[in-house]
Amino acid sequence: MSAKIGCFMIAAGVIIFIALSLKILIQPFIPEDNFIHDYFPATELVFGIPILFGVMFFCGFGMYIFEVILKENVASMQNTIIILKEKKHS
Repeated sequence: MSAKIGCFMIAAGVIIFIALSLKILIQPFIPEDNFIHDYFPATELVFGIPILFGVMFFCGFGMYIFEVILKENVASMQNTIIILKEKKHS
């Protein structure tokens, strides 16, 4: 089941990539009154949606990295405090 979902996601990504590449590279040379323009989204969406997803991805990735670094720093600070308390009592 998981392999089928993965294949579907890859196929959908390739199809979307090809469609948007055609929109960006070929459609400007087709006359405005041609029917093919009805099948493609507006140029603002073609550029805006990937940019939005990219910003969301990098924000999420940054928050994850921040959380990992924060946990490591808290753990190392707790270890340092324990070591200092042990030295103080010795």
